[in-house]
Amino acid sequence: MLKLVNNSIFFKIVINALHESLDELNIYHDVVENYSLDDDHVYLICTTHENRSLPKRYISYNFEQLTTNKVWNPSFFEQLRKAELVFDYSLENIKELEKYNIKAHFLPLGYSKTMENNICNKKIDKTVDFSFVGWVNNYRKDKLKSLIDKYEGSKDKLVITGDCWGENLNNLYEKTKFGLNIHFYTGRTILEVHRIIPLIANKVLVISEKSNDSWYDEKYNNLIDYFETNNYEIECLRLLENYNSDIIEKRYYDLINNHKYVDYVKNIVHLLKQYNNTEIEPEC
Repeated sequence: MLKLVNNSIFFKIVINALHESLDELNIYHDVVENYSLDDDHVYLICTTHENRSLPKRYISYNFEQLTTNKVWNPSFFEQLRKAELVFDYSLENIKELEKYNIKAHFLPLGYSKTMENNICNKKIDKTVDFSFVGWVNNYRKDKLKSLIDKYEGSKDKLVITGDCWGENLNNLYEKTKFGLNIHFYTGRTILEVHRIIPLIANKVLVISEKSNDSWYDEKYNNLIDYFETNNYEIECLRLLENYNSDIIEKRYYDLINNHKYVDYVKNIVHLLKQYNNTEIEPEC
């Protein structure tokens, strides 16, 4: 039986979205928080890169960036080779995996209703100009410094946090005008869609660096404000000055109509069906 493993706060949105999509496509599966190391179930996991024991049978769904300057332990690629299937969210990653004789199937992330906080459909005052959710390394710190200096004395309008989940994150979405996306790694980067898509789904405008993954950059070109200059503060404040709630609605409906995750899952569902002889009976 196919089991989706929901064992990481970082990948919860992915597992929830995949669960919703497989339900919609009538593919029998289950969602579990842990896995057994020796049974015959096939576990789909997003944490192959972590230093933990893996089940006897597993499918790896990779969301790590393999194109940057980060050096990966060879054991990670060995774990991928042992997987029954490998899915990856980026075509650029797939090119890298080919160098290690690993065949991966493209499964990009897209919009799912599970990413959306229904409260955000209500009219709530947006009191936070900018928010950034993520670990702040030196590169991100340098990018954010001028904004931090600008908002000295009014920190409630600029929220930077590395620990914000669940209801706290939903509350931040409700109040935020612009969500900031800044790359963590150097080198050839990939767009952080696991952060960007939920922001748009919760009616937050996104300001982001471009990446070196043309598929995502072009796919979301009309949904993101990419900044083109090195003066991050000026770029952000210019967009804030021209803030328009109509743009939020336009981008939100573009996302939910044209970037559905289930449409991507349809392309790989035949690979998952081999693990199940039973499909969910459609409701009458």
